[in-house]
Amino acid sequence: MPYTDMEYALLEHPDGAIAKAIKALNPSVLIHLGDFKKSRLSCSDELYKVNYRQIAHLNPHKTVFTPGDNDWTDCDRFMLSTRHDELERLDYLRQLFFHQDPQQLTKDIPGLIRQEGFIENAFWRIGPIVFATLHIPGTNNGRKEILRSDVQAALDEADYRDQSNEKWLQQLFAAAESAQAVVIAFHADMFDFDHDQPACSAENRTDCDGYRMLRELIKNYSLQFKKPVLAIHGDTLPYCLHQPYTLIPNLWRLNVPGDYKYIDASQILFDPENKAMPFTVTGLLDQKPAPAVCDDSLFGLSIPSPLLK
Repeated sequence: MPYTDMEYALLEHPDGAIAKAIKALNPSVLIHLGDFKKSRLSCSDELYKVNYRQIAHLNPHKTVFTPGDNDWTDCDRFMLSTRHDELERLDYLRQLFFHQDPQQLTKDIPGLIRQEGFIENAFWRIGPIVFATLHIPGTNNGRKEILRSDVQAALDEADYRDQSNEKWLQQLFAAAESAQAVVIAFHADMFDFDHDQPACSAENRTDCDGYRMLRELIKNYSLQFKKPVLAIHGDTLPYCLHQPYTLIPNLWRLNVPGDYKYIDASQILFDPENKAMPFTVTGLLDQKPAPAVCDDSLFGLSIPSPLLK
């Protein structure tokens, strides 16, 4: 979000319905999972600044942002009125949201640290839970449709991103030894994939599943951790909370609202005593639990009633 003018209005402080709901809740942390613009809008400096400001005002100094594909990898598309080099846009995005960060998005999140050499990845704790963001965009993790950047440079960036995310996952689960739960937030839907595609490698950097390596790492670390793990992402349509792997019952996946189909924000609560359902996800506006079935055909364009007032 926002993909439409209506969604932009819902997020705009002080009168937007979602903005007001977030302010009333005053959460310890708000996580924005990327795609702060629809794909058909050109990636101008001005648009980045406007949407950065909007995100910063939603939950001042307690907001973590992780980039989506609309925010940089897809800025070179033919449908755009002004096309950009995606690596140049990534550099600008990093400068605005992480290096300069004039609104200090995360200033009041105690103990938040960022990965050395890969500033967009963050780690923090809330009580017994450890959290991390991973920079995992759509468009096969930035490995396809490289239309204006140097292809080898873009693939080198993708390789470096994979290596950084792998190290950050390792550090996250090492730090989680005494924690009761782990939450991992990223943009891309790595659970929607072609089972026949191999993992990307030095020999095969494009005709491959750009998420397989990270998906397998999350699965393996979750198996070893044995306590609840929640993977939160956006990028695709079906809003749902479920356990994607029968053999890893402690791993939960939340595909958040957004992407035109279901317009809301989610409140996530953790209950260590509830072994069957440790994570509870409720819409801020509709106050309904997240669906347990990941099927976007369940929804038309759903607008919770508070949006209509």
